Amino acid sequence: MNFRLKLLLAMMLVVAGATGTALYVSQQRVQATYQKLFAQLSHAKIESFTSLQETRLGALKDKSRELAQSVRLQAALHESDENDATNLYLVAKDELRELSDNTIYVFFDSQGRLLVPTQNDSRFNRFGGQGQFRKQFSFVGESLTNNLPQQVGMVGAMADGRWQLQQIIVTKVIDPVTQETLGALLLAFPVPDLVSGRNGSPSQTNSTTGIKFGIWLDGRIYSTEPIPEPHISDLERSISENLKQTEFLIWPDEPHRVFLQEITSGSGLPAAYQVCLYSLADFIADQHKLKIRILIFGALTLLGAFLISLVLTHGLSVPLRELVAGTNEIHRGNFAVKVRVRSRDDIGKLASSFNEMAEGLALKEKYRTVLNLVADEKVAKQLIDNQAALGGELREVSAIFCDVRGFTALTQNMPPEEVIEMLNEHMAVLARVVKQNNGVVDKFVGDALMAIFGAPISHGNDALDAAKCALSLVIEREKLNQTSKHKLRIGVGLATGKMVAGCMGSTDRLNYTVLGERVNLAARLCSSAKAGQVIIDQTTRERLGETISVAPLPELHLKGFSENVVAYELRSAENIRINTPQ
Repeated sequence: MNFRLKLLLAMMLVVAGATGTALYVSQQRVQATYQKLFAQLSHAKIESFTSLQETRLGALKDKSRELAQSVRLQAALHESDENDATNLYLVAKDELRELSDNTIYVFFDSQGRLLVPTQNDSRFNRFGGQGQFRKQFSFVGESLTNNLPQQVGMVGAMADGRWQLQQIIVTKVIDPVTQETLGALLLAFPVPDLVSGRNGSPSQTNSTTGIKFGIWLDGRIYSTEPIPEPHISDLERSISENLKQTEFLIWPDEPHRVFLQEITSGSGLPAAYQVCLYSLADFIADQHKLKIRILIFGALTLLGAFLISLVLTHGLSVPLRELVAGTNEIHRGNFAVKVRVRSRDDIGKLASSFNEMAEGLALKEKYRTVLNLVADEKVAKQLIDNQAALGGELREVSAIFCDVRGFTALTQNMPPEEVIEMLNEHMAVLARVVKQNNGVVDKFVGDALMAIFGAPISHGNDALDAAKCALSLVIEREKLNQTSKHKLRIGVGLATGKMVAGCMGSTDRLNYTVLGERVNLAARLCSSAKAGQVIIDQTTRERLGETISVAPLPELHLKGFSENVVAYELRSAENIRINTPQ
């Protein structure tokens, strides 16, 4: 994937990301607005219903408390039992004669047992008979054990072939002297307009808010507006599973949001919840319209960004492709490459900088080439990297001197150009042998070559590398004698020890070399070596151990050394591989 395509994709992703972010944020804000509005309307609906209920219940609650405090009623309740409560109901009928026909009243003793006036009293019919009434109101006994003198709740009852919500008021009858609970009075009457949606069509309540209100009790919903099947089953199941929280109910054709609030908390009566349903159809429609508008705007923006990106990327990609091509040319060693400067902006400045860099690299390459010709490659790299010790450092180094036997006699009548040709052929082979064995060619002095091992860097076993190199020098010269018209014989001297290594010379001309007594020893050993002979010192012998075969020589009396020098002739390397150029 090229740069232009990447840049186009990046800009498209930015526009698409911005569009997606705007769509997400707008949808979240619309959703939050709808939720806030729904919560406010739901609370208003619930408060309105609660206020209306308090108005309806106020008089009945007061009347129940007055009757519970009646001495006649308390006396009648003392005398009544489960099988004979006629006198009790006669007293209550006189006291509660102002109640509407829809309101029924019954009594329970202190154990929560139902007290009935006759076996066939019609007041129990709306609850499915006396037996069903006893079962449905079994919670009254539990409510008598708490400290609340009066409790308000709701129950469901089958009336006129459909379930209808009944409001109940349970008032304790307490002996004023002993404070003993004698029993309880229960009033029950239908809650207007709240019936189960499972039974026919309830009365409609026109709502300008779009909220459907109802009461959830015992797994059944009683609402002011019809809820079609099978939606009511899903709603009742969802409320049962998610009580006391607000949630979305996703219906097959239209999603709704439900709001719940418990209205019987803290009492011993059955738990009832106020329910508000709000259709999300308008919200979804608004979200869909908003999504379409944002997507259309995003598509137009994306198209505009694409066209602008084509123009911009063309102005960027062409100069960059030329820079990449120029970089590849430099990688292949073509430092004469130039790129076109197309503008004065940052891209143009980059092109100009590239051309300046190419010129600088070309000049540096020339310097490197010349440096590699006048110094060993390893030394040149150390100098270029500024890692060579300019002031000198003490290192253990193995030094080799190698020169031609009888060179003066051989060349005294030879033309100078032939002498140079012979030496170049000779030194080229020897330099390759030194490099092959991890050595550094220190210098060429006439027919002599000086090589060092262990400086400027060490390869671990420098004495062994030097010994292999010395043997290889003799072998390679003998091979060259078979093809060259100049038959030369060489002698080699090798010494190992502490030497000072570094760049030495004047401030404007330096030479990397080694100095020390061991260097002089290697030169003297070379002078003592016969044609085809390699002489090493005692230190080198110790460093080699048993890896290379040597033969002891008579102690040598060398110029510049006050004492005789122990020396050995390097014979062969039977246990190691000799590195020679291929």
